[in-house]
Amino acid sequence: MIKLVILDVDGVLTDGKKYYNREGEVLMKTFCDKDWTAIKRLRAMGITVIFLTGDPFNESIARNRNIDVIVNRKNGKHTDKSEFLEELVAKYKVKYSEIVYAGDDIFDIQIMKKIKHSFCPQDCPTIVEQNATPIPVNGGNNFAVALFEVLEEKKLIEVNDFDEHLKQVYALDEKEKF
Repeated sequence: MIKLVILDVDGVLTDGKKYYNREGEVLMKTFCDKDWTAIKRLRAMGITVIFLTGDPFNESIARNRNIDVIVNRKNGKHTDKSEFLEELVAKYKVKYSEIVYAGDDIFDIQIMKKIKHSFCPQDCPTIVEQNATPIPVNGGNNFAVALFEVLEEKKLIEVNDFDEHLKQVYALDEKEKF
């Protein structure tokens, strides 16, 4: 069973588009609200969900949702995402076989190669699809919802009592800042 889900953000939870001001600062991105519910559903099952992203813009968004976040591109340095795996395995006390990773770009390939359960949106580059299982939705278009359903279908996660599960989702929802 899965115990840790690591999500890239831009191009997975968003459509990959950013809106900039004249100074080149990111002003806005769009997220699918149903994806936040899918993430809460995973967390309600006791599965840790974290973001591993290159854009510091995503830090406050993750923190408002009580999601741990690692920014691998800070202070002019770009760290390969796979370099965080050992730290994450130790921190969350999981095995590599209990981790899901979802990404959409060439920067995700090295970590995908090390994870048994790697997924990507259908609109990512072909080389990424060669290293992950494509989910039949575009990034930012219910990707986390579709991922949840694929994990259920593959019996990597299981909801035993939906009413109890929903109560736990509501409890998490009350702790988030929108």
